[in-house]
Amino acid sequence: MALSRSSDINSKCDVENLHKKALVLQKDGNQEEAIKYFDKALEFEPSNSELLYDKAISFQMLLRFDDAIEYYNKSLKIDPNNFGAFINKGLCLSSPNMNRQEDAILCFDQALILVPDDPGALSLRGYALDSIGRYREAVDCFDKVLETQPREVNILINKGLALSHLGKYDEAISYFDTVLDYEPNNFFAMQLKQEASKSMKRDFLR
Repeated sequence: MALSRSSDINSKCDVENLHKKALVLQKDGNQEEAIKYFDKALEFEPSNSELLYDKAISFQMLLRFDDAIEYYNKSLKIDPNNFGAFINKGLCLSSPNMNRQEDAILCFDQALILVPDDPGALSLRGYALDSIGRYREAVDCFDKVLETQPREVNILINKGLALSHLGKYDEAISYFDTVLDYEPNNFFAMQLKQEASKSMKRDFLR
């Protein structure tokens, strides 16, 4: 029995050391080497959800989204309450390379079940909804973010853009103006305001 306990302790130390080394490599941007150390640690503990999650992050940083999703899924199978895994999986799915926005939205929905009204998850859900033309739902997400972060410039811009898509140009312009009050040289707000103004004039002349 003593031998077994000693072996268990050694294995645990090995896993911790390998994991720490992998995380250092990951932080330094050496993802390929980090994955090798995650793999070594997983030889000892193949069902360690944290190792699986961190390995997925390295794959995501390498833009190997299919591999990242595979490991996020493995991590979630063991720990279905991993908020970060749902968020990062959603980011992979919504990336231009994959463009699986509907699936990404499901991930952000799961994250919001775990942490209701999380601003980051709501923002990402709003971006994904906007990208597939579900503008009203996107506006709802942005509104919830603005309840707690009323000066969040990116959200104000994206809400204005979604309102422009809905043909609510006067409302959109008011949001772009708010951004310009905070950041007078914000190029995106200036450009989107000009486009919304032109569209409003065209609609008026029809």
